[in-house]
Amino acid sequence: MVTLKEIAERAGCSPSTVSIVMRGKAEERNISEATAQRVLDTAAAMGYQPNIAARSLRGGIGSDELQIAMFWAEDFRAGMMVRFWDGLRQTLAQEKRSIRLTIIPYTNGSLNRMRALTETSDFHAGIICNASNEDLAFMQDTQLSIPVVLYNRTCKGYCSVNVDDSQMGALAAQALLNRGCRTAAVLTGPAVFDGMEIRTQGFIQAFEAQGLPAPNVMLCRNGISGGYERTKELIAYAEEFSENTRTPEIAALPDGILCGSSMIAHGVMRAFFEAGKTAETMPRIIAIGNGMEEQDRYSTPSLSVIRMPMEDMARACLKLLLELMEGKAEPGKRVLLETAYIARESC
Repeated sequence: MVTLKEIAERAGCSPSTVSIVMRGKAEERNISEATAQRVLDTAAAMGYQPNIAARSLRGGIGSDELQIAMFWAEDFRAGMMVRFWDGLRQTLAQEKRSIRLTIIPYTNGSLNRMRALTETSDFHAGIICNASNEDLAFMQDTQLSIPVVLYNRTCKGYCSVNVDDSQMGALAAQALLNRGCRTAAVLTGPAVFDGMEIRTQGFIQAFEAQGLPAPNVMLCRNGISGGYERTKELIAYAEEFSENTRTPEIAALPDGILCGSSMIAHGVMRAFFEAGKTAETMPRIIAIGNGMEEQDRYSTPSLSVIRMPMEDMARACLKLLLELMEGKAEPGKRVLLETAYIARESC
């Protein structure tokens, strides 16, 4: 099958120009008649057959239905997709035009192999979620064949919906400081995007600004078991520390812990429960609240979080994408949503 990329190479233009011409938008996008005709002649000579999505964009078959792809990374964040989908579902139900949304799983670092983004596409547009730095570098150097919006990432020239990661870390630190914590730690998985490190730095800086020791950063596997296993190690170390110093009142455990995700926090709290700790005797615990809200609310103890407004972000992503397709949003527009601290029993 002939692809837009192959046509672009032979016609001497970019894949995005070919895509615009094949969608009948050349005049609207200020592409010259000569260039548009060269693209059409090249496509005809190569035997190019436009797909259903392309025809519907020009008002033909299926013109009453938009085909939108949602790219979601296949890793520890797979479970978080439920919340994002809930936000999309509510917005889709309110749209007058029929929209079909397809979930496309991908592995971080492989967006450059997603044909829906680089060649002939069955989709009109896409939402890219959880892109890695490698994926963002690919997007920066490539003109994609469809318009896209980034969820919780930024890339020059692309629209995105984000939260202030530094503020999230600072909010968690302030909540712990307000509850008398003077030592703290961060328990998180390896950073898969810059925002994770920015949150950690915002947390550390808030403690340092009060003249307190910089919180330790401890890595664990992402997920409940990762938080559980790492905390078991911390508890064992604390017990050994107390025995060796013969001063049980000196604890190696920090006053407060920021967990990189709700799932990690649930493992942390389980480990403390097994060690005989209660909400009053375990360190204060706050998580980046990217898990299911009901699980955080009804855990024992209930989990305090810096809420990640995933449903709101999903709605904003779809709204921004539709605006982009209709020419109502400039490329590179960024929407920043607020986060908030939700206090529960763990802090």
